[in-house]
Amino acid sequence: MALKSDVDSLIEIYGTCDPETILRELGVSVCNTDLLPPSTLAMKVTSDEETTIGILDNLSEYTRKFVLAHELGHVIEHTNSSTTFYRAFMSGYDIPKIEAEANKFAFYLLLSGLELNESFNKYDFVRSYGLPEELARFVSV
Repeated sequence: MALKSDVDSLIEIYGTCDPETILRELGVSVCNTDLLPPSTLAMKVTSDEETTIGILDNLSEYTRKFVLAHELGHVIEHTNSSTTFYRAFMSGYDIPKIEAEANKFAFYLLLSGLELNESFNKYDFVRSYGLPEELARFVSV
């Protein structure tokens, strides 16, 4: 799958699975803000080949990490488009294809090096990031 190989390549190149570090290395600006509506956790804007991610500044550490991994997915997989909104845990079954891809990308990145098993499964993993359980459908190992 292209998403998984893209994630693996990023981890190999940058030596980390931390989305904020990878974004910084890619030259993507991350701006904390309180100006987004509560249902919009982050947004990626690309203009003149410059990309900036605005992210709500009151997110928990793990939720922030997931949201940045999701936005990194947009940076890598949806290069020339701006994602004007990432609604709070877009998790319904009618989400746009690019949002589903960004969710899968985020989980590949965050699961790198972790092993899911009977005592720590994909639902536990999703909950540990403060995300709704229905997002577990995007978790592939």
